[in-house]
Amino acid sequence: MTWVCFITAVRISYGPAPIAPALALVRGFLLLLGTFAPSLVALGITARAEGRPGIHALLRRIVQWQVGTRWYLFAIGYLPAIKLSVALVHHVMTGSWPRFGTEPWYIIVVAIAISTPVQAGEEIGWRGYALPRLAGRFGFARASILLGFIWSSWHLPIFFLRGADKYGQSFKVWTLQVVALSVAITWLYATRREACCSPC
Repeated sequence: MTWVCFITAVRISYGPAPIAPALALVRGFLLLLGTFAPSLVALGITARAEGRPGIHALLRRIVQWQVGTRWYLFAIGYLPAIKLSVALVHHVMTGSWPRFGTEPWYIIVVAIAISTPVQAGEEIGWRGYALPRLAGRFGFARASILLGFIWSSWHLPIFFLRGADKYGQSFKVWTLQVVALSVAITWLYATRREACCSPC
């Protein structure tokens, strides 16, 4: 579902320039729909299999904020640490640094604040639906790596979308970063789950 939306948006981007306003609007809608596709599919499958109680249980996880301060610090710090680690590995392997971008830091902060709610639209599908089921079958370690590769491949069409932040970047470096991020998120999920489920 996502790839149909993303690939169509890419095709629109390679049309005559400048893009007509109506086509630009369609492209934006397709990108938004593609971003939410994992969660929409997860909600649909859950509704079919478990009905309304299953939907409520899946959505209730979004508003569970009862975690210690250290987890918030971890959530803020692990992404920069992973990005810098992957950049260092890339430098050691190739002798050059990956493209970091030229945007000022304050633009990045504003962009994160705006884009996070949109990007979180996919997380119901990845961490809310897929991760618990993959972990139940393969264990958390293998599930985190498998989901990381699936998550990375899900983004692949965006690397061909002109004007996108991933356009022209290395998909291999991105995959290393995303798999590492998936492992970190899964570790956080598993640790928090154990803390919540352990007797007081």
